[in-house]
Amino acid sequence: MRSDRGFSLIEVMTALAITMVVCAQSEYFRSDVKAALLDVFSTRQLPDGRLGVFHPDNFTFGQPLYLSRLYATAQAVDGVESVQVTQFERRGQPATQGLSAGKLTAARREILRLDNDRNFPERGVFRVLVQGGK
Repeated sequence: MRSDRGFSLIEVMTALAITMVVCAQSEYFRSDVKAALLDVFSTRQLPDGRLGVFHPDNFTFGQPLYLSRLYATAQAVDGVESVQVTQFERRGQPATQGLSAGKLTAARREILRLDNDRNFPERGVFRVLVQGGK
C-alpha cells in the first residue's frame, strides 16, 4: 500500500550484519563460549525465559541498536574475557558509521532485524569468532 506521498505505509525491516571477535578465558572451551554467544544473540526465547538480543519483541519502529548493548551482553557471558565488534552495519551497505557512532539508527517506519538464519542471510547475519581458551 502506498501513501499519497509515494512511500510505503508497510513497515520496512532492515537486516543487519554484525561481526564480533571474542577472546575466551583460558579455562573455557572456545566452542562452549561460541555456543553461549550464539544463544544470547539469537531470535529465540532462552531456557531461562529471557529473550535473545535479536528477538523480534525487543525491537519496534524507529528503535536504534546501541553498540554498548552488544558489548555488555557479550561480556556477561561466562567464559568471555574480552570482546571487539569489528562489523556493525546494515547488511549490504558496508560502512563504519555504526562503529564510530556507537549505534545503528532506524527510520520512523523501520525495524532493525537480525535473524542469523543460514538459509536467509538477507534477514541479517551475526558472526562470532572466538579466540583464546582451550
